[in-house]
Amino acid sequence: MRGIDVTEAERILCGVLADLFGIPEVGPQDGFVRLGGDSIIAVQVVGAARRAGLRISVRDVLTLPDVAALAAAARPSARPARPGGDDGVGPVLPTPVMRWLDERGGPADRYYQYLVVRTPAGLTGQSAAEVLQAVLDRHDMLRVVRDGSGWRTRPAGSVRAAQCLRRVATEGREATAEEVAREVHADRDRLSVGGGVIVRAVWFDAGAGLPGALALVVNHVVVDGISWRVLTGDLARAWEAVAAGRTPADALDPVATSFRRWSELLTAEAAGERTAAEAPYWSGVVRPGAGIAGRRPLDPALDHEDRAGHLALSLPAATAGPLLTSVADRLGADANEVLLTGLSLALARWRPCGPEVLVELEGHGREDIGAEADLSRTVGWFTTLFPTRFALDGLGAADAEDGGPAVAEALRRVREQLRAIPRKGIGYGLLRHLDPVAGEELAAAEPAGLGFNYLGRLGGPGGGDWQLLPAHGARLDAPGPGMPMAHAVEVSAFVLESAEGPVLHADWAWADGVHDEAEVRALAEGWFRMLGALVVHADRTGPAAPSALPSAGPSAGRSTVPPAVAPVSALTLDAIGQDELDDLAASLGLL
Repeated sequence: MRGIDVTEAERILCGVLADLFGIPEVGPQDGFVRLGGDSIIAVQVVGAARRAGLRISVRDVLTLPDVAALAAAARPSARPARPGGDDGVGPVLPTPVMRWLDERGGPADRYYQYLVVRTPAGLTGQSAAEVLQAVLDRHDMLRVVRDGSGWRTRPAGSVRAAQCLRRVATEGREATAEEVAREVHADRDRLSVGGGVIVRAVWFDAGAGLPGALALVVNHVVVDGISWRVLTGDLARAWEAVAAGRTPADALDPVATSFRRWSELLTAEAAGERTAAEAPYWSGVVRPGAGIAGRRPLDPALDHEDRAGHLALSLPAATAGPLLTSVADRLGADANEVLLTGLSLALARWRPCGPEVLVELEGHGREDIGAEADLSRTVGWFTTLFPTRFALDGLGAADAEDGGPAVAEALRRVREQLRAIPRKGIGYGLLRHLDPVAGEELAAAEPAGLGFNYLGRLGGPGGGDWQLLPAHGARLDAPGPGMPMAHAVEVSAFVLESAEGPVLHADWAWADGVHDEAEVRALAEGWFRMLGALVVHADRTGPAAPSALPSAGPSAGRSTVPPAVAPVSALTLDAIGQDELDDLAASLGLL
């Protein structure tokens, strides 16, 4: 077993999965997908296993049937350590998503994310500052500044926690939603990339012996969904050290590859032959003829995020629970494939849509680009944005809501097209923003009218210290006033645990001058109905045979132009291409 004791590997992996899913026990015969896993959680599994001395790939986690098989595939892994020359300090080259933000326009200082976590009853002002300081010193991008020469990170110790942290006394009670919102907005307005004010924190202190809350407000340019999991885990570990009288910095694992180094690797990859070979594929994706009809085009001068309409819907645990666990497992799919199958079926019945729709998807972006990089603990904004086409012909059949043949056809298309997207879509941003020739052509194409982002599971069910507080939650896409909308319709979906099980939440936003609430509500409610139809369809279907799953997408450097009517495409967070087969764990990040 290549130096790995299978029984010990099983014990480690069972513990990792139990911790990540927030359940008492996981056994060797339990399967990752059956537990409700997706690629975002798979990335966490890979990182946690590496810290425990096991090397596995994201493909292993997503495709092997159970923990026993995953343990058998594990290899020894050395503890990650940052190379001596990569301290992360110095100039940072703008990555595709950073250039996308510049191109989008609007007040980047207030383009932020926030997260509210529970704090321990024993926390004091001094210990809170010690915990926050350890995190600021560990993660380079929390100390970034943008000056006349561009982006650069500053040495550890240059940003002081005492200057970032405020205390708000709540006098023996929990902070209210109104108090949290008020203080978060106040700190949002204090952020300044030019002034190097990237992180603000508000500690809501309920008093001695009572748990409180910590709101972290961070400029989006240095953080993403995966980074938040790194940061909250480090807050917990730093607190454990402080509470035990140890130095908190010593409790935090090293960061092997800095974001600064990653920006250099991306720039080099953009100039390489493999990326250039993808240009025909992406030109085919953005060809004309897949817009969403609206009353007028999206106007960046009029359609701002703070003027958008909003709709929040939740799919209860009775449907969301099986949908994301047993249904996905029985259909031989993953969570993103299931969610986007439902969306494609809903789009096929939505009035503004034609036979094809161009949709912009988000991926976590910590992909294998063939370079030596370990992003398992790197904090930064890695998100990839890329378009894909939904072919809707034939999916509006009346049988769809009853889980009939249209559902099976939609799922087949999603799986096939998903695995055909090269390198999970990372090449699109490299071409669009870092290649002057291909970028000009892609920039001239018709933009996607719909943006879709699945953020995975946020927080655990226990509500313990340093975990997400559902009452206050998080905003992982919170532009400040004046930020132009990127799409006429946008949806961000995420899962929160409840006493009944996982609940799927969907936040919809739309440009009021382009669509109205009735249109968007019809799409949103139609999506949830079609997700219910997938549950019905799965009840009639046995587990998918392994051969039913497409093997892999194009290999590195090979491009595939979509046909005139492309199959339904899907969010590529979970796509596993040929070039991500064995060693993906070394270059993927923790969520």
